[in-house]
Amino acid sequence: MAPAAATDAAKLSISGAALGALLACCGSADGDCDGLLFGRAARPPAAPPSFYDDDGDDQTRASSGPSLSISVAGHVSVAQPSSLADALGRFRSYFPDTSAAIGFFSSRRRTPLRPSMREAALARSLSKTLALTHPLVFLLMAPSSSAGLAVHSYDYRAFLLVDSRLVPASLHVVNAGPGFRDQYHTFVPESPLPSLPQQPEKQSYSIGEQKALDGMVEGFGLERVGAMLTSASALTSEMEEMYGGMLRKLEGLARQVEQSNERVLNQVSVGS
Repeated sequence: MAPAAATDAAKLSISGAALGALLACCGSADGDCDGLLFGRAARPPAAPPSFYDDDGDDQTRASSGPSLSISVAGHVSVAQPSSLADALGRFRSYFPDTSAAIGFFSSRRRTPLRPSMREAALARSLSKTLALTHPLVFLLMAPSSSAGLAVHSYDYRAFLLVDSRLVPASLHVVNAGPGFRDQYHTFVPESPLPSLPQQPEKQSYSIGEQKALDGMVEGFGLERVGAMLTSASALTSEMEEMYGGMLRKLEGLARQVEQSNERVLNQVSVGS
């Protein structure tokens, strides 16, 4: 497969938040920096065949979309003056776990947006180290700023490693919305959500506990608050009513302060 055809068959995307964090990292660095890119690569499921379509239409529809989706979700940078590569462009890892890495980035100031020989060598070395089954991603960043640091500008370009060559690729910046569904579909939680044990409902409360709650919200007993924590069906209405009571109490306190201030002003005017 030709390099251009390989890049067309892969859709490379990055979320707006991940791109903003990467640009901020490159812009705040004292000089050139690099680091690893993390994300996911997935092949979209094939569309189900239609009863009314013939084989030719199915083949056309299958070949029209990208066969691989690569999404960049985050990054980690290497502190200066260290770098991902040695003098010969061989990858050297500073990280204990690189299993989720899909590529790397490099930030260079006042240089053309094309890979150097050292970055090309690093791309080949990193691809062999990670044993990727998809093209390695390389993002080249070029931050710049005005003399008074009043205006910051950024240029960036994406590349994919195809046949030991870094080939330019289109980078889609997506945010929450229809274009972000591919990344949601490939999301896998790192750890399951722990189950929260149900708190036993207390049968009796002391007078001090009752007074403490009534001091914040009048008319809400501790039994009612305990029922709110164990029953999710009426949680919204109960919480709204509880906060409404708190706001009414705060309004009453504000009126008392206002009246006391008026009495103080009247006494000052009479005394003068």
